[in-house]
Amino acid sequence: MERVLILFPGNHLGNLLIALPHIQAMLDRYPGALLVANALYRDVVLAALGQGASVLYYPAPALAPSRPLWQRFLVWLAFVRALRAFRAERCIDLEGEQKSATLAWLSGAPQRDGPRRRRGRWFYTRQHSGALPGQHRWHGYAALSDPPAARAGQGVSLTCPAGAVPALQEHLARWGVHSGMPCVVIHPGASKLYKMWPAQRFASLCVQLRDLGLIPVLIGAGGRDRVQIERIRAHMAQPVVSLCDQISLAELMVLLSHCRGFIGNDSGPMHLAAACGAPVVALFGPTDERLWRPLSQQACVLRHRACDARCGRHACAAPDYPCLRGITPDQVLAALAGLGVIRPPVASGY
Repeated sequence: MERVLILFPGNHLGNLLIALPHIQAMLDRYPGALLVANALYRDVVLAALGQGASVLYYPAPALAPSRPLWQRFLVWLAFVRALRAFRAERCIDLEGEQKSATLAWLSGAPQRDGPRRRRGRWFYTRQHSGALPGQHRWHGYAALSDPPAARAGQGVSLTCPAGAVPALQEHLARWGVHSGMPCVVIHPGASKLYKMWPAQRFASLCVQLRDLGLIPVLIGAGGRDRVQIERIRAHMAQPVVSLCDQISLAELMVLLSHCRGFIGNDSGPMHLAAACGAPVVALFGPTDERLWRPLSQQACVLRHRACDARCGRHACAAPDYPCLRGITPDQVLAALAGLGVIRPPVASGY
């Protein structure tokens, strides 16, 4: 039986969720394969692959810059030893980032497959072409996977971690929210500022959702999300439910599996909501939805207008990213209505 090593140790949750159908296909073909995944996303890997998959977790939390250098070195050394102890005969770097390329080289596998990249010959024995221009990232991973997922463009389905239900119910109860109450989950943050819809628009949307009898629940993690949520709350006369930095990834999956719908910027939680089966309204700006749209039949992508040909993600040819900021709360509500989350709303004039 060929000893195959599959690498996907990166920090981007959305990328992992897009790649998981291919990872599952490879694990089915090579029962003795070992997957390397980021320890931050252990709950997602378990929800997708179950307990039977062989996984070596990249120790990202223990390698955080806040840790003493000597501790990080010992953790890294122990991880590399475990990686090499697998004695892989073939390594498939599905992710293709610098971290995974380095791990491919360190694995010691005599055959190392990866995407075409600068200085790729230093890391791989075989380089493969990725997706065609304009194709979804799913197709880029498919070009590397052996075999790719059988159903083209199909996203992963996650099994809701039932053990996390009581903890989530406890968090929501502190806000007076109980089982059966209609919640719409909102992720107002993103990894980049140019992906964020304005806080004032999110605040207006929360007010309109309340008027429709729904409970907006804000989620997020980390400083950038906290700042965005505080801005939203500053624009609102009444408190809004915020679970930012309060729930685990497993609890978030439970929330997304049972909510009425999800609204958010182009981000990992957007892809997670799609994988959990929630109807998704995805707000896109300068990033290309052809590459990053949520893989779900219950998803609607909103963009105010096409980007100018001169635009880049970090340099907008027009003032202040109108492609994203021009989206109105009424358009979001109309998208929710199109997904069957709410009845078609009456225009409010916002």
